[in-house]
Amino acid sequence: MNKRKKQLLCCLVGSTLVLSVQAAGFANQSDSTEYNLDEYIVTASRIPVKLTETAANATVITREEIEKGNFSSVPEILRKTNIAVEEESTGALPVLNGDPRVLILVDGRRMNWDQVVKSGSKGGINLNTLSVANIERIEIVRGPASSLYGSDAVGGVINIITRKATGERTTFSTEMGSWGMHQYNLSMENKLDNGFSYLLTAGNKNQDDYEFKEASTGKIKRFTQSHYDENYLTLRLDQELQNNRSLSLQIDHNDRSGGFNWTMPGYSSSDWYYYPDGHTETLDNNISLTYQADEGNLFRLYKNYSKQENTRTKADYSVTRNASGAEWQRSLQLNDTHTLVGGAEWRKADFEYPTQGIDNTYFTKALFLEDHWKLANDWTLTLGSRFDDHSIIGNHVTSRVTANRKLNQTTNAFISWGQFIKAPLIEDMFSNNDYMEGNPNLRPETGDTVTLGINTELNNGAKLQASVFSSQIKDAINYVYGNGSTTKTKAYNMDEQKRQGLDISLSQQLSPQWSATAGYSYVKVENKDGTANDYSTDLTTSQPNGYRLNLQYNQDKWDAGLTFRSATGRSLEYFTNQSFVTLDMVVNYQVTHDTRIYAKGNNLTNRAYEVRGSGVTNWMTPGGFPMAARSFYIGMEHRI
Repeated sequence: MNKRKKQLLCCLVGSTLVLSVQAAGFANQSDSTEYNLDEYIVTASRIPVKLTETAANATVITREEIEKGNFSSVPEILRKTNIAVEEESTGALPVLNGDPRVLILVDGRRMNWDQVVKSGSKGGINLNTLSVANIERIEIVRGPASSLYGSDAVGGVINIITRKATGERTTFSTEMGSWGMHQYNLSMENKLDNGFSYLLTAGNKNQDDYEFKEASTGKIKRFTQSHYDENYLTLRLDQELQNNRSLSLQIDHNDRSGGFNWTMPGYSSSDWYYYPDGHTETLDNNISLTYQADEGNLFRLYKNYSKQENTRTKADYSVTRNASGAEWQRSLQLNDTHTLVGGAEWRKADFEYPTQGIDNTYFTKALFLEDHWKLANDWTLTLGSRFDDHSIIGNHVTSRVTANRKLNQTTNAFISWGQFIKAPLIEDMFSNNDYMEGNPNLRPETGDTVTLGINTELNNGAKLQASVFSSQIKDAINYVYGNGSTTKTKAYNMDEQKRQGLDISLSQQLSPQWSATAGYSYVKVENKDGTANDYSTDLTTSQPNGYRLNLQYNQDKWDAGLTFRSATGRSLEYFTNQSFVTLDMVVNYQVTHDTRIYAKGNNLTNRAYEVRGSGVTNWMTPGGFPMAARSFYIGMEHRI
């Protein structure tokens, strides 16, 4: 460790100890205000901060929006906000700022694995294993957050915040639709006079092989081995204690069985990735116990478990993942203008992947500290650093600096600079089989991002959010692809990668019944390896230009929404079309106070398109990962 890192580590340790020693003396100064979550966001700073004081491009999806949309999966929810989701039969992965290296949190708890979960991706997460039934809100923060959360927070962070019971309620819902889809969900919750509350959700969802429209022929075809049968259960127990303290136990279970397939015949070399008899079994069990004292002060123990078994003609494999961790966080409000947030994390992860020759255990230890200042003339300043000790990739420090200016009651402008780090995937380092060779000398991907943005309310009441970013990545990991028979795929560190982009969102209440939200995003990704003199455009970007328009109608017992999504500027080397436009619709009718019925349709334009490119030389051709064709669903929710 060099001298600078030693000095920074000493500062982190010293400051963290100060937080502990001084906690009792300043405890009475902590703000115990009941926060209005519509005005605050937690993920950007680990503590509730007003949106007008947050130096980040942040989006909040509320429970009301989730209920009105009748979403059956997390990818469905994210697509409404124009977030690209790489989705195919093996899983779903979000992309922020054109980057799939996104950290997923549940109530602030890390869900990512340092291993491939969805095939062919850099993200160790499959969004389809996360339940929708217990979500209170989703906070999306674009831009790096490694100084707060460590590895994976490159393109941004998505924090799924679960519901806490507020009263007695039992709800049953059911949905059915295209391709034999059936879903059933039961939710039971109650809060007792002694401060104890529980929220239980349980359900089943199953579907036959879905259909897609083939771009080359215009024919509707069935994607074989895409069927599934999924069971899920979540349980949250909360006990309120004295002096704004609480104890929370959360249990999540998901088991899923079904077909396993990557592509249809004719899209891969010698149909290497077509498995007509493929089958998969997955099991995810997570448990966490959290003790919280006021906002931002907590201690948590957790254990995540995941097992996946795939059976296919060419090769079978089984993967077992275990992670145990502890997190401690302390927020200390020194006075009205100065707040410190610090903490420590410890994590142990085990991977057993026999067919890849992998049986690894690694440890991560971290310390972090952020200093929040409220300055004169409505300026806020944040300085933060994090020290990570990873048993495989070594020690690393990431830092960030942000400045925010509240120009008036409805406008703020910000600038931020933040560093990030992404550990190599376990497969990339240690695989040893017939089609992939590990590279134990891989270095972690590192870099920084600068973001400028503004949030304002115009004279006509329209709300505008806009930001631009520029990111520079060193040692970005890329692949030399094998052909699946005589040569092996191997990961390597390219010289550099850079990303630039912008995001604009405008929302307006058009009338008492109508509201609209329009958005545009742009991203350009460029790579440069050791043999190139200059950067070349990354053609795998699925949404160089992204457009969205949400129209919402509400009148008496009726509520309806239309969502237009479009992307342009795509490469025909990796995608079957340069652009696409899709339309989704949902209509709700409140029959009685306790009963609601709804209907929804997805991809009403019946567009042939893909969100994940598949034009890698020698093993895939464009169109290998098609999105579903037009589909319709009806459902009912009844409060018992």
